[in-house]
Amino acid sequence: MTEDDSAGGEGTGQTGGSLDAVLAVIAILALWPVLLMLAAAVRLDSRGPVIYSEQRLGRAGKPFRIFKFRTLHPQPEGTAPVAASDDSRITRLGAWLRPVHLDELLQLFNIVRGEMRFVGPRPTRMELWGSVDDGLRQRALAFTPGLTSPASIRFNCEDDVLARTDNPVKAYRDIVFPAKVAMDVRHFENRRRWSDLKVIVATACTVIGKRGDRNCRRRLERLLSRSSL
Repeated sequence: MTEDDSAGGEGTGQTGGSLDAVLAVIAILALWPVLLMLAAAVRLDSRGPVIYSEQRLGRAGKPFRIFKFRTLHPQPEGTAPVAASDDSRITRLGAWLRPVHLDELLQLFNIVRGEMRFVGPRPTRMELWGSVDDGLRQRALAFTPGLTSPASIRFNCEDDVLARTDNPVKAYRDIVFPAKVAMDVRHFENRRRWSDLKVIVATACTVIGKRGDRNCRRRLERLLSRSSL
């Protein structure tokens, strides 16, 4: 889906981003009945806005507003940036949407706007970056964020595993998130032709078939066991 990217950034970012935007428009036109049904379901399930948006860091650290279907009960600004699977803030519908990532479909509009691509490091709230080494952070933010990434696939079960920790926010911020950033940086600095398509196919297999869930749990449990959490 993309040409080879250089280690210093996205060598074909403008061309690839334009292609992603076109494909996102096609996806929106094809999925609009699904988007409308999800919007109606969110409205009927709980009080609050249908669409949730918050500021995330994009390429070169430029902030942008990311769009999602709301899966949490309305909360004041500054609440915990991580929600484990047993978080009381999750709505009934959200408990179903989040594992299959249907709440992320609205990010197709972020792709159309040029703020995201289909494949790239997942955009994250600013406060989570404090636990990441400055050099690694700069390398990660050299890429346009995406709807999915290799780390998103390999850590797909993180919500369930974090629910079993004493402090999910600290576990994610200090251990899981830096590991995900390092994994994505290694991948995107060595991105090759068709690698984006492979990530998209792997994402679909993971979400639909829950492939690798047992390995994901073991991987995360080993990672967390190295700390004193």
